[in-house]
Amino acid sequence: MQNRVAKRKILFIVTRSENGGAQRWVKEQIDIVGDHFETHIVTDEEGWLIQHAKMDGYMTDMRIHQLHSFMFLLRFADYLKKHHIDLVVAGTANAGVYGRLVQLLYRVNVLYVSHGWASIYNGGKMTFVYTTVERMLSKVTKSVMCVSQSDYDRAKNEVKIEPQKLIFMRNKSLPMKRRPNIGQLTGRPKIVSVARFKHPKRQDLLIEAVRDMDVDLYLVGDGPSREANELKAGSNVYFLGEIDGFDEFYKYDIFALISDSEGLPLSGVEAMGVGLPLLLSDVGGCPELIEENGLVVENNVEEIRKGLEAILENYEKFAHNSIKLFDREYNLKRHKMTYIDYYQRYIPLER
Repeated sequence: MQNRVAKRKILFIVTRSENGGAQRWVKEQIDIVGDHFETHIVTDEEGWLIQHAKMDGYMTDMRIHQLHSFMFLLRFADYLKKHHIDLVVAGTANAGVYGRLVQLLYRVNVLYVSHGWASIYNGGKMTFVYTTVERMLSKVTKSVMCVSQSDYDRAKNEVKIEPQKLIFMRNKSLPMKRRPNIGQLTGRPKIVSVARFKHPKRQDLLIEAVRDMDVDLYLVGDGPSREANELKAGSNVYFLGEIDGFDEFYKYDIFALISDSEGLPLSGVEAMGVGLPLLLSDVGGCPELIEENGLVVENNVEEIRKGLEAILENYEKFAHNSIKLFDREYNLKRHKMTYIDYYQRYIPLER
């Protein structure tokens, strides 16, 4: 009997295990590469990601939230050694730092996935320092994946990462149950938004925009600003709270996401694949999700209201175009070999 060839091993490190775009991205990456690689996760706690991903092993440690914990780094390196990890894929800010620094203790190739450059969007007065750190870390990174053209351009022009280290691969998602009767409105329009109630999300503007409109707004998510938003909301706004693995876009008519900054929102990709027109803020990679399947708007109440009205007037066209665009560009099931080939490229031939 011939011995089976052992799978090579990929570890994904992400700061938080809560339900969010970066976490759903990791889960779906594991879904598509599980037949080709053994997969592991390092994160903070046994939250949504650990509960839903079908990985082969994991490590949790809350010290990942600290800016510089040598004890976390040491434990992380020990995990890599114990499991003979071949490739580390790092995403989100703190995880990205530890994912690169661990090479001081364990020799491994590291890829970094930028879901939006926090060093620029949220850096404030420290932007120069944070971008300098990112540039330095990129020198010990085999490849930096940018999930939107906007972030790719910023990586090259503002963070100033070496172009040969950059790769542009737009966020993709596995298809969900599609909306019945795509392109038809059968009653009072239902708008859904899926996002944490936390900066940089701006549910407050969306809530105010739908006031006195003949629509209903459903907000999925939780967070520190939820209570304040509930106090401002009219009778046509419904707060559904945190829903793990939300996959019921098909029950709604329009997807809206208003935010002060974004990479390329995975929730928008998911909603597009179900057949919903999109209303997105004109920030980051959001315009890249729009090809006559919705609108991008400035972050003010009047523009948001006008955008919703325009989508309702062109509903059939926008809905059908969402399906077409998703199937062509964003269907992860169709494009999974793009990622598998990418990871394979950076796994050493010998352990």
